[in-house]
Amino acid sequence: MYKTNVDFSGLRILVVENHELMRRLLGEMLRGFGVRHVRYAHDVPGAIEHIYGARFDVVILDFFLGELDGADFAKHIRFDEDCCNRMVPILLITGMPDHHKVMRVLDAGINAMLAKPIAAKDLYHRIHALIAKPQPFIITNDYVGPQRSRKKPAISKRRPRPALLAASARRRARREMPNPAHEDGILI
Repeated sequence: MYKTNVDFSGLRILVVENHELMRRLLGEMLRGFGVRHVRYAHDVPGAIEHIYGARFDVVILDFFLGELDGADFAKHIRFDEDCCNRMVPILLITGMPDHHKVMRVLDAGINAMLAKPIAAKDLYHRIHALIAKPQPFIITNDYVGPQRSRKKPAISKRRPRPALLAASARRRARREMPNPAHEDGILI
């Protein structure tokens, strides 16, 4: 479907979604990408059973899953040192990505989010990015998950030469000076 350096056929993906139609739609999209190994769960207890029973490359997780939500699930596996999928990339999908929810899932260690309705192209690119460009994983007392901070751009240690600064100042002054030959756009 798309050119890629990731072999989707070898990916093992867990889809956790409480609506059967959405589970089937996600499954069809994944099969269209070439994914052959997909497991499904409709709630957090079912997802926990899968996540401790087999290794996965990606988890696609709905936010609303009944009594427990996607953030609860993510936090549970991220903080459990015995979970073999503790560092698995998690893609959260939601129909209502409000600010409170976004902050909650980021704090739970979710790698990425997609808003419903989901386009196949967006799902493909998000999974590809999670696999091809994994984020560094950090573990602290309060947070377990992908590193959120971005690297600051490198600052050049070379100082501009004084001649370049003077030339730049002259150009700026010429642009700001009014042209005496023109007044209100009329040539005098």
